[in-house]
Amino acid sequence: MFNVAFIASLLVAFTTINVLKPLAAFSRIDPDVLQSLNSGEAVEVYVVADTTVKLVGIKEWRFGDVKIVKMWLYDRDDLDRLASMSGVKSVYGSKKFTHPIPDFSVADVTYNLSRDIKWEVHKRNENWIGRNVTVAIIDTGLDYLHSDFYDENNNTIVKIFVSVLFVSAKTGEPIVWIPGVNGTMDELYMYDMELYAEYNETAFLDLSGHGTHVAGIVAGRGWVSNGKYRGLAPGSELVVIKAFNNDGYASMDACLDALQWVYDYWGDYDIRILSLSWGAAMASDGSDPISVACDKIADQGIFVFAAAGNMGNIPTTVMVPAVAKKVYAVGAWDGYLDKIAPFSSIGTTIDFRMKPDMLGAGVMVVSSKSSFVDFPDYLEVDEYYVALSGTSMSTPCVAAVCADFIEYYYYWNHEYPSRDSWEAFVIRNSRKLNPFFKDFISGWGIPISP
Repeated sequence: MFNVAFIASLLVAFTTINVLKPLAAFSRIDPDVLQSLNSGEAVEVYVVADTTVKLVGIKEWRFGDVKIVKMWLYDRDDLDRLASMSGVKSVYGSKKFTHPIPDFSVADVTYNLSRDIKWEVHKRNENWIGRNVTVAIIDTGLDYLHSDFYDENNNTIVKIFVSVLFVSAKTGEPIVWIPGVNGTMDELYMYDMELYAEYNETAFLDLSGHGTHVAGIVAGRGWVSNGKYRGLAPGSELVVIKAFNNDGYASMDACLDALQWVYDYWGDYDIRILSLSWGAAMASDGSDPISVACDKIADQGIFVFAAAGNMGNIPTTVMVPAVAKKVYAVGAWDGYLDKIAPFSSIGTTIDFRMKPDMLGAGVMVVSSKSSFVDFPDYLEVDEYYVALSGTSMSTPCVAAVCADFIEYYYYWNHEYPSRDSWEAFVIRNSRKLNPFFKDFISGWGIPISP
């Protein structure tokens, strides 16, 4: 049954690619766009093209030699003209991005949440903790009042807060809050509460709980738990970018705005890693706008990690942007039962690339809890910590191992590692599920901290 489903999915992908070939030999067209136009509906699209291509649209983003233009198409002729233009790479419709949490309320297993499963799975030690490594996280914001996000001198470990949900009236750019420059954390909280009273949304504060949990997996100091529930890189620093609303959703525009900010400002804040615990299920070979933007960020030397998805162990279900060519797709491992999580998406991609790239702890992972969210009782460890599951959790686990590796590599080599160095480390220093080669279920395996 498994093999039949896999073969069938490959046939569908192959057929789709060949059906689209006559339309535009060198571009990729979202099947949803075709369907809408063929049924007579106008459709909002995002066009990926070389910067030299002249396109008039509603909004535009630039990532090096590539631009992404938002525009409307009204009929099939519009699409044909667009796709035939030299330099146009792909045309995709608008998508909604989210991070669903698998439900373990009826699980037959009793999870011992006194174990820090992420430390057990990735075999963390005290030697390398991500010192002087900055990790950017695009998510639902952060409970920046949580004690685990402060250092031993009671200073926040966040270099800058960014929100694409609000823009500056003067510049039109996402608003930011730099601790110590714009004000204190208490003043930031007052500012957020003023926004919430007026718009029912905060700029930086996490009212969903997802972003706080993800950030804690990476860099949480574990003060409240006396070190028990520290992150996997508890010496790292954070750049927190809020692109998801309180309901846990983000538009294509919001995701592109957040990625644009990272691309433009990564050097100012020495960002080395970008962790993306979200995605969208869509037919993409990596040419969609979000994946292309992530690849361009990776070209800057940044390690980009993205959640493979929680659609089950079903072939070709790896999400965007995890399907991107230079993004590391992370699947989920159940450290309690010592097996791949049943919800973890698997590859290949529709163009037959091997994904996911690696696995991380992703079942009932204990990390920081936003004090502004009430989780189900079976998930809450105490007032300050909660256990959540998903490739949303496995992604920051692997990103944190990478932060530890960067510290380790820089210490010994006095330079930052390349993609080849990181991949060689993962291949050499992982728990292998497949000892022979990278596969479409477990990738290279489970990275072990240096």
